Amino acid sequence: MPKSIEVADALHLLRLHRPAERWTAAFPVGDSIRGAMCEGRLAGERLHLNDITAWSGIPDADPLDGIVERGPDNLNAASAAVARGDGDEAERLVQRQQTPWGQAFLPLGHVDIEIVGITADGASLRRTLDLRTAIAAHEYASDAGAIRHETWADAAAGAIVHRIVAERPIRLRVAVESQLRPRRIDESDDVLSLEWHLPIDVAPGHAHAAEPIRYDETRGRTAAVSVRSTVAATVEDGILTTAPAREHVLLIGTATAAGLPGEPADARGAIERAAVTARDYDAEALRDAHIRTHQELYARCALELPSAPGADELPVDERVALAQVRPDEGLAALAFHYGRYLLISSSRRATIPLTLQGLWNAELPGPWSSAYTSNINLEMAYWPADVTGLPECLDPLRAFVGRVAATTGRVVARDLHGADGWAMHHNSDAWGHAAPVGGGSGDAAWAFWPMGGVWLSLQLWDAFRFDGDADRLRSEIWPVLEGSALFALSWIRTDGSRAWTSPSTSPENRHLDDGGVPRALGESTTMDVALLRELADTCVQAASALDVSPDWLDELVRVTGLLPELRAMPDGRLAEWDRDVADAEPLHRHLSHLVGLYPLAMITPESTPELADAAAAAILARGPESTGWALAWRLAMWARLGDGTRVHDQIRLSLRPAQDAAGQRGGVYENLFSAHPPFQIDGNLGLTAGIAEALLQSHGTDEAHTRIRLLPALPPAWPDGTIRGLRARGAVAVDVTWQEHRVARVRLRSDTARAVVISGPGLDETVRELQPGEETIIEPKEPRW
Repeated sequence: MPKSIEVADALHLLRLHRPAERWTAAFPVGDSIRGAMCEGRLAGERLHLNDITAWSGIPDADPLDGIVERGPDNLNAASAAVARGDGDEAERLVQRQQTPWGQAFLPLGHVDIEIVGITADGASLRRTLDLRTAIAAHEYASDAGAIRHETWADAAAGAIVHRIVAERPIRLRVAVESQLRPRRIDESDDVLSLEWHLPIDVAPGHAHAAEPIRYDETRGRTAAVSVRSTVAATVEDGILTTAPAREHVLLIGTATAAGLPGEPADARGAIERAAVTARDYDAEALRDAHIRTHQELYARCALELPSAPGADELPVDERVALAQVRPDEGLAALAFHYGRYLLISSSRRATIPLTLQGLWNAELPGPWSSAYTSNINLEMAYWPADVTGLPECLDPLRAFVGRVAATTGRVVARDLHGADGWAMHHNSDAWGHAAPVGGGSGDAAWAFWPMGGVWLSLQLWDAFRFDGDADRLRSEIWPVLEGSALFALSWIRTDGSRAWTSPSTSPENRHLDDGGVPRALGESTTMDVALLRELADTCVQAASALDVSPDWLDELVRVTGLLPELRAMPDGRLAEWDRDVADAEPLHRHLSHLVGLYPLAMITPESTPELADAAAAAILARGPESTGWALAWRLAMWARLGDGTRVHDQIRLSLRPAQDAAGQRGGVYENLFSAHPPFQIDGNLGLTAGIAEALLQSHGTDEAHTRIRLLPALPPAWPDGTIRGLRARGAVAVDVTWQEHRVARVRLRSDTARAVVISGPGLDETVRELQPGEETIIEPKEPRW
């Protein structure tokens, strides 16, 4: 094999040499609507199926169902309790404004494929997931000769495709099983179709509900799976059996019906149409079209770092283990590419965002209902989209935020809080749940946090800073921002000389009150202040870009300017609460008070050096250990602080073998899924974003200039490398090669005329005027010693 291909394999190919013994050893494929986890079995395959529209719940449910107290009086009483130091009363009052739980992302079931009557050689098994083609494969020797399986999620055909090629004719036996309640089975030649009821309510596992899964067959929705064979087959007793052939293609369609955006009225009809359309293509044509579609996105961005000798041939779990004792920097590049692959696979054409587990979940209920957590995880999952050249992958998030802002978020703001605009608390689902959850007993530390809408609004604005799409800003982003601004004006309390928020939380964390009791509620947490001040600044910039002057803007600027200043405590750490109080959990995983450092840019070493030092002290005080997603956030923060050594430390912690029994200790499973534990996709995606942040930063961009810092936090262990296809704010594409820790070559491209201010190690600050359709090459001169 040519050396260039070996190097590419080390950076773009996952290998394993045994079947998956647990779900986190299966390989994921997905087209952002349908997903499968591929176990890579001998003499067959098991495919765990998901569909992004398969959620519990029903249309038109009351967004405030189960809440005891509606309106602002209850919140005012809670705020008064906070002011007089009555933590028990404050928390009791906010619990009276909790709904039960949001809904759950559901597993559809699994397809079992058995090759009838053969014996396979286990020692010969080789499994791969090629990130360049988005095809999971496994092959092995058998008494029917060599057999190769391939699985991909075909966006054009609307199906999961499983292809088997053998040296001699083989027969298949195919069955589908599910944890869901069956509705009916349809059997016809070549096609097995099954339909299930979806539950109307699924409580999370930690809720210990008396009836955790509830069905209502008259009001509930349905889901269906169809398996079609391109080889002649018979279907009997729920089993599809094919005639002998050397090549088999199974086309697996999925769909749900009634309620969510884009859903058909009839689930079975939708999947049957998808399968019939797919049947008109031959396998090679399907495969080639799928690869072209995938590579149009995947090939835009690539990172090259040196791999350890032989890394391209190692099973990925062995490679991760060996990287703990020998250098293998290419493993970080593989993880970088894997994050992009997962984002492409789970967030592209759908109108529903990826979940905590992306597009893949096999549990009922899944971890944290496999839903949305807007106090960090949903935002983090989309951090790599723009900077690594995948702006289309933001479309499902944009659509979701726009729906919530126009519907359930308005109900929560108006009817629950007595406020204008829209709001979202920390848990949501495909239906747009926006109210606090917990069923009247949820801990305020995680149940009460009305700033989710504000943060998501800021994320949409940052996407505009990358693409500059003024039409989208006007039609989609501005209404969301305006709604958040109106909510902020209703939420912030002021006496004319100062302003504060109350009740206020720092998501999922607690401080100790004067009696040493852990408390979640207070006034004006640092995260509240940072988000609200950033919102005001953002609205000013957006209004200028649109040439509008809303009558509320000056008041928003005024009142947010009265909020407390960000500050360092006497011990040097950035303050998290409005007072100098002790942490209830000094090593807590959340670093919410550092949102102003990353992803916002209120705190930088250049503009606010004292606060930057305080932020660094706050990270260090939390200790080196944490969950997978928290390690990724720290990685991005250290990158923003320009500390390449600590960036590398966080990458190494993130890319170690996961240990589920070790508590909140991040790492990766056999298939490189990031461990909270359990698996959360934001750990993978945050890692990709953090690596990008270490190689390129553009948060200083303004209307006049794109400001690019190259290699701002390059790890010392990466003296040489190349990154191509990163994107800077201002719609500038950037490739950079470095040698001996210095910029060696830069290529810039832009679709519009743009002034760029660029600098990096070995490259003094320079200004270049970019022209649309033209490349600008910068090759710094060799230094004189």
